[in-house]
Amino acid sequence: MKGVLFFLGSIFRWPVQKTNEFLIFHVYLLGIYGITFLLRNIGMSFSNFIFTVGLVAPIGYLIYNGLPLDCLNYKSAIKRELSS
Repeated sequence: MKGVLFFLGSIFRWPVQKTNEFLIFHVYLLGIYGITFLLRNIGMSFSNFIFTVGLVAPIGYLIYNGLPLDCLNYKSAIKRELSS
């Protein structure tokens, strides 16, 4: 339960500590939703594919840039947060 509360607290601290990353991420998501909406209204049949690729792309980008394997480990997350 402590781990869940810690990660929940991290989610609430993220917009305040890293406002630029928070805003870029949410503008990206709104862009993906907007592009999907426009493609669906035009009648393109591959709008669902664009939506799926758009949502999976940030995860692939993080893995490509070296997402730590222990990113969800409670103790290592606390050590990383306390050091920063």
